Amino acid sequence: MRYDAESKIINITVSEFVSIARRGISASVSYDEDEPLVSPVASARLSGLTGGLQSEKIEHRFISGEWVFRLSGRVDGISGNEICIARAIESNPRRPKKNEVAEIRGEGFVTAYMVARERGLNSVSIRFVYLGEASGELVEKTEIVSKKRLEGFFTKCLVAVGIFASPEVERVTERLPSMKKMKFPYNHIREGQSEFVRGAYRTISRGGCLYATAPTGTGKTVSALYPALRALGDGRVEKVFYLTPKTTTKEAAKDCLNLMAESGAIIRGVVLTAKEKICAERHLCRKSRKMCRRSACNKIAEAALALSKMKKTVVDKEDIRAIADEYAICPYELSLTYAELCDVVICDFNYLFDPVVYIKRFFTKGGKYAFLIDEAHNLHERAREMYSAEMSLSELYAPCETEILGSLSATKKLARTASTLLSDLLMPYLSGELRADKEGRMYGAATLSEIPSRMYSLFDEIMKVVEEEIFINQSATDDESEERLAYLRSYYYKNKKFTDIMARFDSAYKMFIFYDDGNIRVKLYCLDTSPVIRRCLNKGHGAVLFSATLSPLDYYRSVLGGERSDEILEVNSPFDPSQLSVCIMDKISTRYSEREDTLMAVCRAVAATVSAKRGNYMVFSPSLAYSEALAKLFMAKYPKIRVISQRPDMTAKEREEFLGEFKKEDSSYLIAFCVMGGIYSEGVDLAGDSLIGAVIVGIGMPALSYEREAISAYYQDKYEEGKQYAYIYPGMNRVFQAAGRVIRREDDRGVIVLIDDRFDDPIYRKSLPKLWEGVKFIGDSKTLNQELTEFWSGKK
Repeated sequence: MRYDAESKIINITVSEFVSIARRGISASVSYDEDEPLVSPVASARLSGLTGGLQSEKIEHRFISGEWVFRLSGRVDGISGNEICIARAIESNPRRPKKNEVAEIRGEGFVTAYMVARERGLNSVSIRFVYLGEASGELVEKTEIVSKKRLEGFFTKCLVAVGIFASPEVERVTERLPSMKKMKFPYNHIREGQSEFVRGAYRTISRGGCLYATAPTGTGKTVSALYPALRALGDGRVEKVFYLTPKTTTKEAAKDCLNLMAESGAIIRGVVLTAKEKICAERHLCRKSRKMCRRSACNKIAEAALALSKMKKTVVDKEDIRAIADEYAICPYELSLTYAELCDVVICDFNYLFDPVVYIKRFFTKGGKYAFLIDEAHNLHERAREMYSAEMSLSELYAPCETEILGSLSATKKLARTASTLLSDLLMPYLSGELRADKEGRMYGAATLSEIPSRMYSLFDEIMKVVEEEIFINQSATDDESEERLAYLRSYYYKNKKFTDIMARFDSAYKMFIFYDDGNIRVKLYCLDTSPVIRRCLNKGHGAVLFSATLSPLDYYRSVLGGERSDEILEVNSPFDPSQLSVCIMDKISTRYSEREDTLMAVCRAVAATVSAKRGNYMVFSPSLAYSEALAKLFMAKYPKIRVISQRPDMTAKEREEFLGEFKKEDSSYLIAFCVMGGIYSEGVDLAGDSLIGAVIVGIGMPALSYEREAISAYYQDKYEEGKQYAYIYPGMNRVFQAAGRVIRREDDRGVIVLIDDRFDDPIYRKSLPKLWEGVKFIGDSKTLNQELTEFWSGKK
């Protein structure tokens, strides 16, 4: 829906019109009673989707209250009083999902009404054609509908859409002009910011991707949001999505928008919260929508309008919950509907990149969006999880062990057969790969470049049988029907995730078969995330991917969907190099086989670091076991120094208390032993004297595994940099993240000490950031202490 201020007309497509109407029906205007419900009947496969009818564009103007709408669409086929509406759908075309039917049928009725008006028809024959995306099966249903019924349906939709007209007019006449003339919200632009701002605006306006690394303190958030909003005001894009995996960076984006609003910009934004965290009904809808009293959402338009009338720059979880409670609707659905009215949507990576939970209303077709992807160094590993899948024999066999399904359950019967078939199919690949551990349990693994063809037909059969049983149980009325349906749906979606990834399987994947004491586990593992990330980025117009540790840039551009034509940008640090001392202890090995022998040397290096100046330090180790051993040794040698240690499975309160220790006013020592790549090596902001140094033990290399070795082989073949892509670059990012805890503000001073002889290797040296150009390589703890003492005294 787009308001043209010059002509004072709201332009909207038929597809948008129906989608908005379905979400905007008020309590007083029933939608379902006139919605054409249908159970399509299978027919012979058609020679073409439209049966030879000619397609045609249609357009009409309608008035709703004070607003004029220009409605445009396309008839897939038209001849006389007959039209054809053909659509591809994800579900089984014999039993399409209700929401798919409602959307397609709604488009058909609206289109038919426009045709009836244009041609003066009293009735229209609508032929609906459903094409199953997976099966390729065609199903059709023809219905003759009177103009009177079409008009009634259309009028109710128009009333619903009209509710959203006011926010759209406000967006075009007030908000966009304010963004167009918006000034940078700070008096001075820091070094590097202007380059970032110009590069981001250029990319967002022209299209394409920008990959930028900017040290902490550069002001990355405002450097990305400011040009994006200016581009929005200039009409270059229509909405901004700020995607980030962390709560802290979501808060930073929210604060930045509020700051720009204080400078005169009129902005509407929303922070999307996962359903698990915002639902007030314990996710009953996942068992059955009938069980949730808020599932109807028949007041969602009024609720979204109420949020809009709050005039808040950024609406968050608390605001959405309050309005959802007032209108007795689903807060999650309300947040998504309100997002349609917003200029900026702040959300997690998965809302764009996850193939299951992406926001379909925005990203099924895409739009002229700006994507700002913060903490982008995390994206490719997150995407790898999203586009990989696992299935074990025990999971496949699970229906056989539950009493929820009766003995006649077709799913239960097939699960037993399928488990046996899959075991027989996979065991030959494990021949010669199995070994016995100390307790005599057998284990092993095999790697395949192709999925055995029988697996495809096996899982297709599972999906069909489970889907059929779900359909049958939907009409059941016994006391256990809801519980049975919930179990079947859960089993269905587990298998669907696996079959969907099977359909994606190509040369960028490997299949692993793991055997562990009788249980077989199959893993479909995505080696190269670049193609899937690029496809998602192409749902928008321009994207800026940025982080303080997006280094090396060429590496991240290649794994994050970049092309050679996409720009890369390394922003200089705004800090004076004299604020930071970086030392590398390159005579100590922390390789796994030598860790026990060098533990004392590492302990002495930690002591040499902290004795140069009293204060708070973090010591990052390669594993929890090593961290515990190092802390134990340190405490034994220096019992008077206060030590805290990261523990496994810390609660949110314990984590908060742990960080609270750094903020206490205490002139003595505090040494925190943590794990590199853990909860305290990212997203922790301890400015000033809260943290003055970090000691990083090891190169952060991921553990050796079948998966990592497969990544190594893949990228060795692709770029001749297998070890770098699988181990070195991911490991160095953990190092950079841990080191980034030290300098957080312009007036911070601090020290970073890296301990491992491999840092002297050229491949590691060239990975070091510009800020570390004055790094010192030091051979012993005494020299280290002297170097750091001089730094703190101001002599260096």
